[in-house]
Amino acid sequence: MATTSSRNALLHQDPNYSFPVLERGEGIYLYDEGGKRYIDGTAGAGNVTLGHGRRRIAAAMAEQAESLGYCFSAHFSNRAAIELAERLAVLAPGALNHAYFVSGGSEGIETALKLAFLYHLQRGNGQKQIVISRWRGYHGATLGALAVTGTTARNPFANWLLPFPHIAPCYPYRCSFVGCEGKCNLSCANELEKAILQTGPENVAAFVAEPVVLGGIAIGVPPPDYFPRIREICDKYDVLFIADEVITGFGRTGKLFAIEHWDAVPDMIVFAKGISSGYIPLGGVLFQDEIRQVLNSADGGLPHVFTSVNHPVAMKVASTVLDIIEEEGILENARDVGDYLLKRALELRKYPMVGDIRGKGLMLGMELVRDRETKQPFEASLGVHKRIRRILLEKGLSAGASGGTADWKSGDDLRLHPPLVITREQVDEVIAIVDEGLAELESELSE
Repeated sequence: MATTSSRNALLHQDPNYSFPVLERGEGIYLYDEGGKRYIDGTAGAGNVTLGHGRRRIAAAMAEQAESLGYCFSAHFSNRAAIELAERLAVLAPGALNHAYFVSGGSEGIETALKLAFLYHLQRGNGQKQIVISRWRGYHGATLGALAVTGTTARNPFANWLLPFPHIAPCYPYRCSFVGCEGKCNLSCANELEKAILQTGPENVAAFVAEPVVLGGIAIGVPPPDYFPRIREICDKYDVLFIADEVITGFGRTGKLFAIEHWDAVPDMIVFAKGISSGYIPLGGVLFQDEIRQVLNSADGGLPHVFTSVNHPVAMKVASTVLDIIEEEGILENARDVGDYLLKRALELRKYPMVGDIRGKGLMLGMELVRDRETKQPFEASLGVHKRIRRILLEKGLSAGASGGTADWKSGDDLRLHPPLVITREQVDEVIAIVDEGLAELESELSE
């Protein structure tokens, strides 16, 4: 029999870091085995939107599991899945009246890409196979999702990925387009039309983008005209617009879907995370009536399946999450407390290293720079984003932070996207910790 230590048996993302071992969670707080309390400043991976310790959700899971814990979607349907799809059809914008449920965001992206290809194939346009996305967008960990991802997460696997084109993101703080100084002239959106023409409109199936970027930009929020222009370009060249709402869906920005902040309805919405508040793996795709009509004409049905499609326990969890969102005014809280979080965060510009602060709902991003006037980043060797994350964790705040924000190598940021149930008083607690953390970081960097 093999022998090993408990520390080495489980592979973590960073094998050389000793992760705190959590024991329980309650609301926005987490507690480790030693009793230390942490504020969950990132809502887990952006998914624990309703907070930890929701007994109502746990009870719904148990109740469903007792009656029907699983059914294989290739052989059966189930009432919980049917009802959830019908409910989402009412809640979704436009004619996004159809759903396909999977078990996470990466599977959702893979499904959307296949649906786009099949849609064009059934209409006699099988050559439309290329998907365009944006640099700095993150769309998942599977190979199809990584192919459209525009961050360094793709680098180790680049030789395995389809050579899909990427265009510039909407990134006002570090915009490189001429004429955009002070006001976006939509050059970044017009890049999509150039990419379609360069690739050949007859070859392009879809464009995928996050309404608010989190993966590669610390909260990248486009101007009001950006997505309407994207929608216009997609319509012009018969290209499907896929909105990746894995992070932003189900209340994160103060609307059920973030794309609703713009006058543009996508052809598909990929969702995950918030639909189950992290209590069970769940994701899916909402898609337009026209796509469903074309797919209905396909011989042999949909050649695509995962084991956990329409998982009845996950369906029950999602319905319970939607009930709580409606009953507790979660969207309103995300808007109100999100505005307050941004207001309080702007006070932190008293630190010269804080270059830019931006947010949307309960999403907050902060870029840390060596020189605020020139936007010069800190040297990558300093590991500023790692240091601020460590400092804040020691003080009891789990926050997100990333490097390479300026030029893929240098540049540091700090991200906060707490559970949507956070209160103004708890925001004050968060800002106080960040304030202390920035002061400590400033001291470290001056030594």
